[in-house]
Amino acid sequence: MRILAIQNDPTDPPHLVGEWLEEQGHEIVLLQAFSGEEVPGMVPDGIDAVIPLGGSMGALDDHIAAWLPAERKLLADAVARDIPIFAICLGAQLLAEALDGKVSRAEVGEIGIYSISPNQAAINDPIFNLSADVLVTQWHEDQVTQLPTGAVTLASSALCPNQVFRIGSKTYATQFHPEVDSSIIKLWEDDADNAFLESGKSSVEDEVRNAESELARIWKPVIQGWGKLIQQ
Repeated sequence: MRILAIQNDPTDPPHLVGEWLEEQGHEIVLLQAFSGEEVPGMVPDGIDAVIPLGGSMGALDDHIAAWLPAERKLLADAVARDIPIFAICLGAQLLAEALDGKVSRAEVGEIGIYSISPNQAAINDPIFNLSADVLVTQWHEDQVTQLPTGAVTLASSALCPNQVFRIGSKTYATQFHPEVDSSIIKLWEDDADNAFLESGKSSVEDEVRNAESELARIWKPVIQGWGKLIQQ
C-alpha cells in the first residue's frame, strides 16, 4: 500500500510508525508540508491511506500554517471516500475539525510518559483491543473535545477523554505520539514549543528513553495491525 504521510513540522517525521509500516512492505510517501510542498485538497490518485502527523501549531492556526485548510479538506475527502487514516496528535485534531468535531485548549496539557485506559468499545476493535492500561508518549496542549459524528472513543486518560478514536472501520486517531522515541523528544525540547514551556517540566527525555522498549512492545503491533487492516 502507498501511504501518504503529511509532515506538518520539521521535527516530527513518521519515524517509528513509518519504519514499522515499511517492515510490512508498505511505501511511505512523505509530503513535507512545513517546507512548502503543496498539500492537495483531495487524496491523490495512487494513495491508499493517509497519516497526518503532529506539529506545534493548532488545528485551526491557518495564519501560522497556510496549508492546514487543504489538509483538513484532504482528510474530509479521505473519510468521504473510505480511504484509511491513522491520525497522530495534531493530525487527530485536524481530522476532528475537518468533519464536525471540535478541538479546544486542554485545562492541563500532557508532556512525557502517561498511561491511557482502553474502554469497552476497544474490546472488539481489531487493532486497539488492549486489555489494560498502557504507556504512551504525550506532547500536547490542545485536545479533541467533541468527536465527529459517528466516531467512537476507544481509550481515555485522566486528563484527556479522547486519547484514541475510530471513524468507520479503518480510520483511527491518537492524541499521543506512537511515532516518537527519545531522539525526537530531544529535538522538541531543543526547540521548545508553548506546550512544553507551559508544562513546567525541564525535560522528559530520560523518562521517554527509559520507556522506549515498553512503548515499542505495545505500539508496534498496533501500528502493524493497522497496516494489515488496510490491506483487507
